[in-house]
Amino acid sequence: MSLIGLSYSHKRVPIAFRERLFFDADSIANACARFRCGEAKPSSIIEMAILSTCNRTEIFAFSGNEGINQPEHEAFEGLYAFVEQAREVNRSDLQQYGEWKTGPDVVSHLSRVACGLESLVLGEPQILGQVGDAMRLGLVMNSTGPVLTKLFQTAIRAGRKARAETEIGQNSLNISTVAVNTAERELGSLVGKTVVVLGAGEMADLALVQLHKKGVTKIKVVNRTIAKATELSARHNGKAFVYEQLNDLLPQADLLITSTGAPHTLVTREMIEFAMQVRPNRPMMILDIAVPRDVEMSVEEIANVQRCDIDDLQMTTGESVRLRQQQIPHVESIIQSEVDQFMKWFRGIGIETTIARLRKKADRTRKNELRRLASLLPEQDPATWEAIERFAESLV
Repeated sequence: MSLIGLSYSHKRVPIAFRERLFFDADSIANACARFRCGEAKPSSIIEMAILSTCNRTEIFAFSGNEGINQPEHEAFEGLYAFVEQAREVNRSDLQQYGEWKTGPDVVSHLSRVACGLESLVLGEPQILGQVGDAMRLGLVMNSTGPVLTKLFQTAIRAGRKARAETEIGQNSLNISTVAVNTAERELGSLVGKTVVVLGAGEMADLALVQLHKKGVTKIKVVNRTIAKATELSARHNGKAFVYEQLNDLLPQADLLITSTGAPHTLVTREMIEFAMQVRPNRPMMILDIAVPRDVEMSVEEIANVQRCDIDDLQMTTGESVRLRQQQIPHVESIIQSEVDQFMKWFRGIGIETTIARLRKKADRTRKNELRRLASLLPEQDPATWEAIERFAESLV
């Protein structure tokens, strides 16, 4: 029995490939359904779960094979084939960027992810909820079982302890915060600037909180549905619009922040070129913090337009970052304790499974020998035969 994990994170995988690997909730559900029904289930994989965010796609699996320690093993190749088919990507790219984890390293890695130690923004809180969502979706789709459920519960417990017992998540630091700070660093004071926010999810909400702290009052929230745009803009004294009105709003935008969950481009070069013709001498900054990206990369070739995606963001320095960095050893000790507890449980599962297999094999031997004995001693009375059967059971 083995735990295995296939990791693609922002630390070693460019955004262009991460967005090809990205699974939204529907994609995860479809992949888990195919796994559960056996249509694309890798050989020897018993359980599987998928965690996919703007910074990472991780595939976790529990294999029934013994001694998995080489990438060429059947289970590793099976997971490669599964991802290759699910996301329509080349095997060579998967092998180039993928990072394998096995055994306790899987537990440690997922726990580090849940604690925010592997995030672009150290200690960011959103990832803990995303880990929980991945576990729940795996359970709903019946692709995870007791082992991966225990794995995710261990990671979530580590994340909660880290936030309760350390200051790793203090001072409201997240991707949206870094994005707004980046805009202020590039544009100067944001007071008086017009900001268009495309999307009405959590990242947009967090960005609007930071924009208010920077003194921004001209806010326009754009979304596919007016109801969500209205709800978000009302909380932040902005105005709500639908996507069809975006072309009319872009010429007014000093800053465009996009964070939708759309699987395709929403802002084209043609749209930005039109906007800049109306305002040729006013610069525009675009912060595309969505994965997959919302904005065509070529817009950065337009004069006076600056485009940044999530990989272009740089962690700001300061007291809040230094404080979080100081908490890392404490968080790592919490993680190690959780890893030790999980592995103790996991080894127990292995022992129980081995014992069960031995008992099953011994019982098969008992039945075979009794049948053989019955053919040699066909005329034994029932009482004698019952004594023989009890003896055979006692011997097992």
